Amino acid sequence: MTSWANKIMPPFNNHLGFVVEEWREKHIKMSAELKPEHLNRSDIPHGGFISALLDATTALSGAYSDDPTEYRKALTLSLNISFLGQAQSNTLYAVGKVTASGRNIYYASAEVFDSFDNLIASGQGVFRYRKDETHTKG
Repeated sequence: MTSWANKIMPPFNNHLGFVVEEWREKHIKMSAELKPEHLNRSDIPHGGFISALLDATTALSGAYSDDPTEYRKALTLSLNISFLGQAQSNTLYAVGKVTASGRNIYYASAEVFDSFDNLIASGQGVFRYRKDETHTKG
């Protein structure tokens, strides 16, 4: 079993169907199966859904903890997104990494791909660790 398999994820991430595939210090991979409610009128993933996936991926890339029941809490201060292509599959995945960090602030980037590895979007964010830094499984 991986050290992150039992970590409680934010309810919003669960609601949208985001699944952690890999997670380690300064790196995360998340995926999502697209449902009809995730699509816009053109039957492609809604920009808000992709934005939420980028926000979750960039934020959680800096929130890893070796403790199997905890992760660090952080707030998004800034998030910049570029939409680059259209998904050709009903599965998306995002890979995020911390690009720089200090004691209270970290910077992260992520890219979203479809299952054919087409680049769909990229994002860069700035995050601040919360004072109550960890979330404990209770």
